[in-house]
Amino acid sequence: MSKTVSVIVPVYKTEKYIVRCVESLLGQTYKELEILLVDDGSPDNAGKICDEYASEDSRIRVIHQKNAGQSAARNNALKIASGDYYCFVDSDDYIAPDMVEKLYSLAEGNTADISMVDYLTFTGEKAEFTDNKGKTETTSMDNIQMIRNIHMVKDELYVVMWGKLFKRELFNGIEFAEGRICEDLDVLYRLYDKAQKSVFSSEKLYYYFRGNVSSSTFGLNQKFYDDVFWVLEREIRYIDEKYPELSSYPRRTYMYWIVDLAKKKGGIISLGELKQVYKRYRELYRESSSLKKDKFFAFFYYLPSLYVLLKK
Repeated sequence: MSKTVSVIVPVYKTEKYIVRCVESLLGQTYKELEILLVDDGSPDNAGKICDEYASEDSRIRVIHQKNAGQSAARNNALKIASGDYYCFVDSDDYIAPDMVEKLYSLAEGNTADISMVDYLTFTGEKAEFTDNKGKTETTSMDNIQMIRNIHMVKDELYVVMWGKLFKRELFNGIEFAEGRICEDLDVLYRLYDKAQKSVFSSEKLYYYFRGNVSSSTFGLNQKFYDDVFWVLEREIRYIDEKYPELSSYPRRTYMYWIVDLAKKKGGIISLGELKQVYKRYRELYRESSSLKKDKFFAFFYYLPSLYVLLKK
């Protein structure tokens, strides 16, 4: 007997796209679905459209909440989700007709806790179709590899919730941090750690829309940087305690964002606040005995040019 997949979709200001999204869910070849549409106090007609779909298909349930952000929407959906697996989709994106079926087959066929597929980015009405049948590669990874991939793979694949299927049990004791922008990463490194096995297929079955300012997109403002450093510091503490041999990975990412912020400091963050971020990095460096043997980190710790940059 097939297991139920709960598909969780936060909805905010996406009345132009929600039909495309929901239609792609209803058209899935895998039918054992529970579709949870969470209207995050959307001021447009998106919530009404969700209700109309719920009246037509019993697999759809709609939650209406006051605007509280994507994390709160996901947390409220998780409270009532009844599926054996969870899948997350953004309401301005859509998915291939067989995405859930492929994710389910990958998880069940490989006895994996997490399954993943690749994605296409688009800006128009629909993603440009790519026929990659017969060229698909499948890779199995343990929890250590997945944590490394957060910081080693140079795209969004390992730091976003979408395009993946998670066993329900992984979320025991885990919820999204409300009021934060980078809530995906804050949850994912812990989910990856709990997953004994994850499997990835290179088939592009998730279609990621760029060009809409919604609950999942944002500008690079001070809050963004504050939240990036907040979540990286949490991850660093977690990794230091459980996997000290991986301590360099989140710290390198932390350094990257310091340099990125330094380049953009005019109008985003004050010089004094930037110096405080760098001070926190130095403290994180000193806390790891293994990093003191790493010339790269030592160089950055004492880097004179960064000091000059911070003084400008």
